Amino acid sequence: MKKGKNKISRYIAVYINRLKRINRKKVSRWFIKNLKTHPFILGILVFIWITGIIEVFFDKRTPVALAKFLLKLNGGLFLAWAISVIFSNLLKDKERVRWFLKKRFVFATLILFTPLGMIFLWSGSRFKRATKITLTVIFSIFFITSQVYNQKKAFRLMKMTAFERVVELIAKEKGKTYLKPFADTRPLSLNFIRLPKESKAKLAVSEVYKRNAASIASIVAKDKAGKEIGRGSGFVIFSDGIVATNAHVLKGAYQAEVSIGKQVFNEVFLLRNVAEYDIALLKINAQGLSSVNIGDSDRLASGQFVIALGNPLGLEQSASTGIISALRSSGGLRLIQITAPLSPGSSGGPLLNEYGEVIGITTLASFLFAQNVNFAIPINYLTQGLAKKK
Repeated sequence: MKKGKNKISRYIAVYINRLKRINRKKVSRWFIKNLKTHPFILGILVFIWITGIIEVFFDKRTPVALAKFLLKLNGGLFLAWAISVIFSNLLKDKERVRWFLKKRFVFATLILFTPLGMIFLWSGSRFKRATKITLTVIFSIFFITSQVYNQKKAFRLMKMTAFERVVELIAKEKGKTYLKPFADTRPLSLNFIRLPKESKAKLAVSEVYKRNAASIASIVAKDKAGKEIGRGSGFVIFSDGIVATNAHVLKGAYQAEVSIGKQVFNEVFLLRNVAEYDIALLKINAQGLSSVNIGDSDRLASGQFVIALGNPLGLEQSASTGIISALRSSGGLRLIQITAPLSPGSSGGPLLNEYGEVIGITTLASFLFAQNVNFAIPINYLTQGLAKKK
């Protein structure tokens, strides 16, 4: 036991003597040496430091809070660097690793991770001095510009309300669809099937489902090679093969497959794309299909009972129920907030009222925001959008 204690005491004594012999010159030499031999560590910490400094310009802080932040940032990064360097020096054969200074690797790192690339560039790479200076200027401007842009974007999103972010997701420009356009250029008839006022009667959920299940479509978006790239729902609005869905369901699609009951249609055309409302119409070669009744979304009220039909997670012709939580508007876009659960694959399905009329198109599922906070596009946007596209 005494031998062990004596051994520890000797180690402590040795390190104390080494610390006593430390002077400013030795410390400077140690720092310079390790700055050159550990570019990975320095590059990562420089990246964190620059990001922290850029954040200061977009965040309003009091002078005292700013001083505390900078002290913590610089002190923390310096301590992290020193600990990482000491640990790295314990690794064997560290000095033999020079592959990271080769020209191709340095240039690739400048593109992918600029701060780290800068360290490689000036720590022994074989670029000429003029080339180093040119690359430093170009990539410094690129890096700082991209950081400023990302910080602005992040702070803009932070200042937005949850609903404003929802609206932006729905109203933003959708990825292009490459489906073949329908050849018929004649104006599209807007004579939707509507229930007469006198024949309207409140229905049980089972009856609403029974009347509309045959009109629900399952949509599979495919790439050039015919590989599936996405799934969604839709519903027949005209019996001659016109199906409504969300525009984002067809993002990047070159082909599509539409299934209605046991019928599968592989020849699918794009009839209309009203991207600003996230609505698209497809045309399939069919006749005599069961179509839905279209309601009036301008007459909705919070607390109203609703039924969502669709194909969540590929489970065809599923139904979920809820109420209208609120009718919300922002940036000129009106949305129906509902409690009826939605899942991936539900997008583009019909939202129906207790009379069995379609009053909206389900578009955004709750997993993106919070439980039972889901959204649908008012069905009247379908008629407005089509009228504009005539």
